[in-house]
Amino acid sequence: MLFTENEQQIGIISAGCLETDLAIQAAELLGDNLLSSRTISYDLSSEDDLSWGRGAGCNGKVHVLLEKVDSVLKENLSIVKRHLMKGIPVVSIRILEKDYSVQKHGFMADEYHTFGNQHIITDSIIHAAFKGNKSRIHYMDDIGQHVFIQHFQPKPRLFIFGAGPDVRPFAAMAIQTGFSVSVWDWRSAYCNEMYFPGATLLKGVSIGGALGGINFVPSDSVVMMTHDFQKDKELLKHFLACKQIGYLGILGPRRRTSRLLDGKEIPEHLHSPVGLPIKADGPEEIAISIIAELIQSQHQLSLKEGLFRANSRYLSSSG
Repeated sequence: MLFTENEQQIGIISAGCLETDLAIQAAELLGDNLLSSRTISYDLSSEDDLSWGRGAGCNGKVHVLLEKVDSVLKENLSIVKRHLMKGIPVVSIRILEKDYSVQKHGFMADEYHTFGNQHIITDSIIHAAFKGNKSRIHYMDDIGQHVFIQHFQPKPRLFIFGAGPDVRPFAAMAIQTGFSVSVWDWRSAYCNEMYFPGATLLKGVSIGGALGGINFVPSDSVVMMTHDFQKDKELLKHFLACKQIGYLGILGPRRRTSRLLDGKEIPEHLHSPVGLPIKADGPEEIAISIIAELIQSQHQLSLKEGLFRANSRYLSSSG
């Protein structure tokens, strides 16, 4: 979550229980010339205490790290963003003081590309970072300090083939949900920025031209919604041969999909019809059913493998 000097708030970290007080705390930190960070703790477990931040009955405690974004951190976060835009995950390492304020920052990206205070990234920190994809605080015996390891993951990519009117609410909802959306259609009148703001429009009249240069990864999702039999048939032939895609779905009844496959058995990994079976009716409800299934697929993928585990050389190299 980001608090700006002109009192704007971007993002949330709770259902509204903490943000009001955090805004006050953030303003105080921004006005403090000595401190660059501080940790604030909230006890939300009491149902009887009516003071602010308590009495919520959430049965837990929350510790929030507030940190100023100075010019150095801003530059490092810009580098983080560039990596994420390329689909490369990044790990942030913060060495913490005894009061859990931040002492030093370091960052790791793919292929051991490090930036920030690179010297703080020890072998033990590398090993702790690559053991999983959850952000957490570790106590490192070799340096005798706590380290906050935070994982930044690229937005999952969603490729939609077809740009008819029913695709527009689906693409918009996917973007709002956190997907990086790309749309292709052979009809330029359908596939344009007016109908798909915030999406990447794939160039090329042919399917081969649209797919040229795209390297698919297991976190990618593909949904076919062209409403054109021959186009869907060509797309199915291509994507059924592509083993790197995490989710593959096609709009329409299973009998149509069977015809597209010339009567062959529909592969188990092909979602046909696309979306969860909630008896969706109309473009908006269909969009909700597909988004729900995409989210389910992403969570299943994250359970199967950690953020960096797909490349085993990290763990083996770090001992």
